Amino acid sequence: MNRLLVLACALLAACAPKPPAEPAPSVLIVTIDTLRADRVGTYGDDKARTPAMDGLAKAGVVFERAFTPVPITLPAHVSLMTGLLPPAHGVRGNGSFVLGSGPATLAEVMKKSGRQTAAFIGGFPLSRRFGLSRGFDVYDDSVTKADGVNYDFAERRADVVVERALAWLVANPGPSFVWVHLFDPHAPYDPPEAFRTGDPYRDEIASADASLGRLISAWDARAGKSLVVVTSDHGEAFGEHGEWSHSLFVYDTTLHVPLIVRGKGFEPGRKSQVSVSLVDVAATLAEFTGSTGLMPGVSLTSALKPGAVGRPLYAETLSPRLDFGWSELRSWRADGFKWIRAPKPELFSLADDRGEETNLVSTDPKRGRVLDGALSTALTTMGEKSAAQTADPETVERLRSLGYVQGTGGKGSGADPKDNVELAKRIAQAAGPFKDWDEAIVAYRSLVKLDPENPLLNLRLADALLRSGQVEASLPHFARVIRSGSNTADPYVGQGTALAQLNRLKEARAVLESGLKVAPASGQLHFNLGEIARIEGRQSDAIREFEAATADPATKERAKARLATLR
Repeated sequence: MNRLLVLACALLAACAPKPPAEPAPSVLIVTIDTLRADRVGTYGDDKARTPAMDGLAKAGVVFERAFTPVPITLPAHVSLMTGLLPPAHGVRGNGSFVLGSGPATLAEVMKKSGRQTAAFIGGFPLSRRFGLSRGFDVYDDSVTKADGVNYDFAERRADVVVERALAWLVANPGPSFVWVHLFDPHAPYDPPEAFRTGDPYRDEIASADASLGRLISAWDARAGKSLVVVTSDHGEAFGEHGEWSHSLFVYDTTLHVPLIVRGKGFEPGRKSQVSVSLVDVAATLAEFTGSTGLMPGVSLTSALKPGAVGRPLYAETLSPRLDFGWSELRSWRADGFKWIRAPKPELFSLADDRGEETNLVSTDPKRGRVLDGALSTALTTMGEKSAAQTADPETVERLRSLGYVQGTGGKGSGADPKDNVELAKRIAQAAGPFKDWDEAIVAYRSLVKLDPENPLLNLRLADALLRSGQVEASLPHFARVIRSGSNTADPYVGQGTALAQLNRLKEARAVLESGLKVAPASGQLHFNLGEIARIEGRQSDAIREFEAATADPATKERAKARLATLR
């Protein structure tokens, strides 16, 4: 009888309805562009107006020593989303680099695990054309077009981005991976009227934080467990080491970023002093969502274990070389010291010199050699990939509106950027607008005298000379840019145009054909070759070149018009 009773109970238990499975945890990651860690309240800024970030900090873990591997928007975000350092993923700058299909992205991993994926982007440097949309069901990077211009604005405000995200959250209540990018603290600073106090950088941070607060409130109203990460791609310099903005140097002014994580495994109110990198975020999110091992890197949870010490961290900027033809910079942080590889190398003790003011390279040469050797070993392990492509004119113009120089990628003097910091500032100020081409010529001639091999300055001077009608005078400057090893079509287009105007068509054709080896997708090179063929009466060659030019949006309509005439 007892055995029958036990059997009956077992059957009843087996037939009882099982409790519903808990939904898979969701993930929200918010990147606030160009946000210095020391401009956030929880990081010690008593002038900050950042209640949303400070509230998250109390509810989660603050990583006080978090660093970006590169102080440039696109490559930093690629590292964040792939868990790879720039030499490994190949995206080394804005505009002329595109993430290829090789490295897995967080969005792809999250999508394969059954989550809805959506991104809401505030700035043009992260436009879908640069490859980060892979794996997202929705990649909302649309911006409005202004009257009288032929390209979209380069950014949109945080409140607009968050509104789009909120609408998506309402319509998609299930397990999700959501990335929201707020661009506001990036130059040019133009805070909304309600946030203006006369400190435009902090005002824009306050505006972004207010929108973040709305987003977090809506996120927390959703069902299920979740993880929230708030961080930045890089900081901003305001005269430290002579730098303004970012990308020229690899000092902590622009490498140190806020990183706040709230969710299971991250003890509320805790602050970690262990050095961590943005590349650690990918492995952290994979671990939280049960996808451990699918993303490279080390989870941030390892930094929270008793006795944890920070591992060596790498950082770079290739911007001085790509933009100005100067020397690139690479750094290696280990054992409380930081080594910067440069023509004039630097060594800093981070424990007692947070501002990186005292260079120890001459007083501790052995340590410098050890750190430089470790850097070389790390680079050998990572490889040295480059996902460079030619930036189209619209991309260059939109990035220039955000303060990016967008150089030619050619080799110039190889000078140490520290020796040219004032020149970099003058170059940034020489973007125009000029009242006429003669004024531009005067400006760029004076700068070329200061740095004769600078490919960017020679290109701008050559362009101004050509446009002002001084065609012959433009030729040596275009030629200098081409000899520098420029990876853009611009100097070839300019040199070819100048030679054609001088009726030196054979030479022009040779220059343009050389340009196609560097930038085979350039519609302008094909278009100009088509024009030369048309003038010379080679109709089939002209048709072939104009057809090739239709593949480039920048020349599509003009090429179609030429084809209609020829046919």
